[in-house]
Amino acid sequence: MNDIERLIAIEEIKRLKARYFYGIDNKDWDLWAREVWAPDARLIVGEMGKDVGPREVLIDWVKAQSADQVSVHHGHMPDIEILSDTEAKGVWAMEDLIWRSKEHPLNGEYSHVHGWGHYRETYVKLDVGWRILTTELTRLRTEWVKVF
Repeated sequence: MNDIERLIAIEEIKRLKARYFYGIDNKDWDLWAREVWAPDARLIVGEMGKDVGPREVLIDWVKAQSADQVSVHHGHMPDIEILSDTEAKGVWAMEDLIWRSKEHPLNGEYSHVHGWGHYRETYVKLDVGWRILTTELTRLRTEWVKVF
């Protein structure tokens, strides 16, 4: 892979992560299934003790977790390394804001969470383009708010 191909791959992965954020915040699960995740993908959320996969199980789990929530996710300062023509890894600084109703509180009692941390990811290039193979969310700081 030459330098131009490497830069194109990095930009394609940035667009992939943009679809990830758009899909989760808009609850566009079809987009997530079609354009974000590899079939054998895994989502790791250490603070919840979860390691969920493959893709269909992962999407169903996130759908259930999202319930009636409103979320806003931001990804910043990606550090993406192309390992081969079909493999890459990256780290994204992240910020997320999640609001829930009384009927579906966070951790049983909270209406709002504001988190800051990182996504550590691996990517695979398939016939349909780059897809997320694994993503691990780690938060460095989390603010929990009770409004109910």
